[in-house]
Amino acid sequence: MATLKDWAKAAGIRALKTAAQAAIGVIGGATAMGMVDWRLVASAAALAAIASIITSVAGIPEVGDGASVAAIRAAGDGE
Repeated sequence: MATLKDWAKAAGIRALKTAAQAAIGVIGGATAMGMVDWRLVASAAALAAIASIITSVAGIPEVGDGASVAAIRAAGDGE
């Protein structure tokens, strides 16, 4: 049975990966233009991580066969 703790861990890992991908994209684009704005890199990475967490509320395949947070809570995770 999936728990909210399992979901939080999987969603956090997914959000970190998404943030890293966004940072790499911004760094690559900025390097092509000649200068990296690290505030822009941090901002893009943070926004990507937040968007990832928000979309993970609907469910992620790593936890409970893709169950949403509501479905996990309804199942009575106890945590």
